[in-house]
Amino acid sequence: MHSAPLDKAGKQYWDTSWEEAGLAQAVDPRRGGLSNYVNRRYHACFTALFAALSTPGLRLLEVGCANSAWLPYFAREFRFSVAGLDYSEIGCEQERRILAASGVQGQIECGNLFAPPAAFLGAFDVVVSFGLVEHFADTREVVAALAAMVKDGGMLFTMIPNLAGSLGAIQRVLNRPVYDIHVPLDRAELAAAHRGAGLAVVASEYFLATSFGVCNLNGVPAGTAAAALKKSMLAGLARLSALEWMLERITGPWPSSRAFSPYIHCVATKGRP
Repeated sequence: MHSAPLDKAGKQYWDTSWEEAGLAQAVDPRRGGLSNYVNRRYHACFTALFAALSTPGLRLLEVGCANSAWLPYFAREFRFSVAGLDYSEIGCEQERRILAASGVQGQIECGNLFAPPAAFLGAFDVVVSFGLVEHFADTREVVAALAAMVKDGGMLFTMIPNLAGSLGAIQRVLNRPVYDIHVPLDRAELAAAHRGAGLAVVASEYFLATSFGVCNLNGVPAGTAAAALKKSMLAGLARLSALEWMLERITGPWPSSRAFSPYIHCVATKGRP
């Protein structure tokens, strides 16, 4: 019997991460301030992406939905009927609380994406994931598992951190164990995995000019001089990103790039366009 590919991070890593994390605040694109700048840019991205769809009542699934800020956003902003799938019981319970606090109804299932509930197969108009597929050695295989839950003619939106650029180099220096649970991919490799899974790629692009705050210090022992130095370095880099975002208010968005963009997005369709 063929076994499901292993998550390089592992369930214990995610359970611990969610136990230590506070409950996520649902994305609100109308909230101002630099701390919400990335979410506002995402909102512009999704508004453009869904412009050709009549989204009210369509079904959207987030795979890797543990403690996610996004499902209430998709329900409130686009009136999707939302569902989520994750294998962390802790993260799934957090997501149910986030939906309830937002006044949003949604179906959250705890399970393996390689053996999803039968009712999820070919059931969703849109399937999204944020920072999921890069944790598996075989990117094509995990993309194919996501695609199995997309309706014929539906859309798959995949976001990963851009660890093929400077973000990856910084992550390696600041926290190598976290870097090692990722597979660094560029946009061409991410697109190739989607095509290899039988999908038609609409776009595969770097997103945002910079956001060094994406780097992760999870697991770095607290209370040491090394930890304090790493935290200080990351805070300085985050301030550089914030300065760039302030300048974008005057100049408009700066170009994305392989070298400095924090994210890569791939949009693909299944079957008929």
